[in-house]
Amino acid sequence: MGLCTAVVAVGMACLSSAAAQSSLYPKGSATQPDPNSGLMKLDVVVTDQQGRPIAGLGEKDLTLLDNGQPRDIVSFQAFDNATYKPDPPVEIILVIDEVDLPAELLGSVEQAAQKFLLQNGGHLAHPVRIYRISKEGLFASAQPTTDGDGLAKEVVERKEPRQIWLSRELGTPIRRDPHNSTRILPPSFLFNKEWSELPRPLIALGSIAIEERRTPERKLMFWFGSGWPVKQGHWEHLFETVTELSTRLREARIGLWVADFWRQTEGESFPNLDFHRFATSEKSVNIGDLALQVLAVQSGGGELEGESEPAEPIIQSVLQANSFYTITFDPPRTDVVDEYHDLKVEVGKPELIAQTRTGYYNEPVYYDQPAGLKKVTVAQLWNSMKELRSASDSEAARRLKAMELSERLSSKDLAGWLLMFTGKKAMQALTAMADQSVMLSPPAAEILNLAPPSIKDQQQIIQRTVGYLSKTIQILPNLNAVQTTTLYLKPPRARGQTWKADVGEHSLDPVRMAQSAIKVSKGKEITQEISSSVLRKGYEDRSLQTEGTFGPILSLVIVGVAKPQSKLQWGRWEKGDDGPLAVFRYTISEKTPIFHVGFCCMAVDHEQPTFETDSPTFGEITVDPKTGAILRITIRADLAWRLPLHRSDIMVEYGPVILGERSYICPLRAVAISRQRTVVEVSEYGERFKVYAPFETILNDARYENYHLFRTSSRVLPGFIETPETK
Repeated sequence: MGLCTAVVAVGMACLSSAAAQSSLYPKGSATQPDPNSGLMKLDVVVTDQQGRPIAGLGEKDLTLLDNGQPRDIVSFQAFDNATYKPDPPVEIILVIDEVDLPAELLGSVEQAAQKFLLQNGGHLAHPVRIYRISKEGLFASAQPTTDGDGLAKEVVERKEPRQIWLSRELGTPIRRDPHNSTRILPPSFLFNKEWSELPRPLIALGSIAIEERRTPERKLMFWFGSGWPVKQGHWEHLFETVTELSTRLREARIGLWVADFWRQTEGESFPNLDFHRFATSEKSVNIGDLALQVLAVQSGGGELEGESEPAEPIIQSVLQANSFYTITFDPPRTDVVDEYHDLKVEVGKPELIAQTRTGYYNEPVYYDQPAGLKKVTVAQLWNSMKELRSASDSEAARRLKAMELSERLSSKDLAGWLLMFTGKKAMQALTAMADQSVMLSPPAAEILNLAPPSIKDQQQIIQRTVGYLSKTIQILPNLNAVQTTTLYLKPPRARGQTWKADVGEHSLDPVRMAQSAIKVSKGKEITQEISSSVLRKGYEDRSLQTEGTFGPILSLVIVGVAKPQSKLQWGRWEKGDDGPLAVFRYTISEKTPIFHVGFCCMAVDHEQPTFETDSPTFGEITVDPKTGAILRITIRADLAWRLPLHRSDIMVEYGPVILGERSYICPLRAVAISRQRTVVEVSEYGERFKVYAPFETILNDARYENYHLFRTSSRVLPGFIETPETK
């Protein structure tokens, strides 16, 4: 059955092959998760005392300080524009802000831009994009290009071809598609009142940052214009505006440099601002924290000096694009939303200076957050069950959802305990609780205190298991069965709750139930849904699918375990209905993947790319030592923690089923669990973009019933007369 014989997939029945996957991620794309790269990325320029960039340093030459404390560097790259060039190359962004610029200064700005664009005969060393902010709106060149002549012509004619938004659209539900200026987007893309009251150049900076965060390369932005005055007024949600704008600039990898034209225009609007002061909390924020120059310093840029020849400092600053270092790190865990952290990079050589971002805003959502539920053993849960029998259905469900098992609750106990309730809510809560425990070890009382079998005896048990798979499974008769699957999801985020922290409930609710007819014929498993019902409304559309429970999933694990890189070792003895059961632990290395996992979709604007990967696996196999029959198997993806997919597991239990006059071992229960990032769309500065939100658990509880043999039969009907062939 190929790749889909053992698969957990969210939103799809079968994931694409590895060959097809590469087309989703163009070279240099930021969309493909890299578990070897830290959650935060910094671009660092090291210079001597004269400002000349220094190449040739190593990771040990740099020390990263986060709030004054050393923090480990996860990855390090050095670029010198000769041997090691960034791919994609560094992008240069020129912003012409003419909103409050006098005509004579606008001419100087355009001349400076032209001089820069026409250097080297118009053949630019780096791709350049131009943004223009006018009273009419925000416009941009079609795409980054090294064609300086063409860009210079745009500047002269003041006709950047791409329209991002029009000023008359501010505060209205009219929003144009950024990829098609003739198409009007629905009202969800509107500029809300909060953003429309901001200064137009500030809105433009936010829009540009959001657009530029969609591409992965480092960017140097040079702003020609007066920016915006900050001496008076107060904007709603000021701290949120500061944190979001700073974060978007960091995500876009923008180092912002401001030409000093503002000193000739609105200098009185910047009364003794400390450009090195940043908003650390909502209580400390003031209007000056949104000054263009403050944002520039925080981004790792600053002010360009040289108003007489403004193109010269740009040319000198662009030299920094040729030699720099990129490091990644993981921020510390926090429970505080928008927690400011000061950043500094020190160089081991005191005569050298490192320049990078001065800080960032940390968020709880950067890590999977603990559920905060009360941990209970199976015995403790049993004691609670006695009390819950007299509680109402809703109260019993509420109390069960506040608990989390620290041991596995067996299917036998679950079936018996469910009979203690008459209400659906309590039964569903108990089922979800038990399902989430299927990967845990059983209680100590269910583990037999017996000596491990000898190596020879272990080998004999495994040989019986291999024989069981090669013979018994192969002669499994053609059969039909009914699979009843209940999908459990976390309750949706309440209106107004932040996506930056997991503040919702951690329990799971049943939201959909489906029945499928399963036909197994000649070893092939065919599943067809026959009915589906919604149990709860208001939940996002999710699905979780597994295939191969009737044999292939077992064979793949055994084949994978037999590979030289894999390991199979003794686990323990467990109690069984007919005697001790042997439990083996296994690991299957990345070189022999059997588990293709994934989910849809990642946080990529204007696209819906899936995350998918072949994963190394581990798990347990529970075997009847006398017959070699596999009665329980778990398959767990061994995923790197920085990936957006945190968990992808399958558990299948098998037991005797009477078919005709014989007993066969068939699936009775299966649980599939996936835990991955959610994605939300955020609206800021007239733009709509996607971000990763808290993790969510998706769980399938599948039961297999109504087994019967699938046979064909024929008989001669009365009155049937054979017709001779026509000659």
